[in-house]
Amino acid sequence: MAEKTVKSKPNTKPKAAAQPAVAEKPKAVEKARVAEKPKAAEKAKSPEKSKQPNALVRWWRETMGELRKVTWPTPEEAWRLTKIVLVVMFGMSVVLGLLDFLFSWLIRLILS
Repeated sequence: MAEKTVKSKPNTKPKAAAQPAVAEKPKAVEKARVAEKPKAAEKAKSPEKSKQPNALVRWWRETMGELRKVTWPTPEEAWRLTKIVLVVMFGMSVVLGLLDFLFSWLIRLILS
């Protein structure tokens, strides 16, 4: 069997000695900063809660915001679409009326 030789890739990472030394922060200072953050966040949250609107006011504002995004039809477009709806309703009522008359005539014919 033939053995394969594996070539190692050169290390592309810079050596640690080439980087300047950075002084580490004491852990006590880091812990103190971490402990301070939640207190500041709690203080900031408490005034905001009193300023938040109730659910009904928030719903109304969101609804009005969404309605501002709507593209409303012009009066001409609205009238044209209204006419289309009326014509389709009239046509369907005629078709359903004829079907009702036809089926009732057939039922009368079968029963008599």
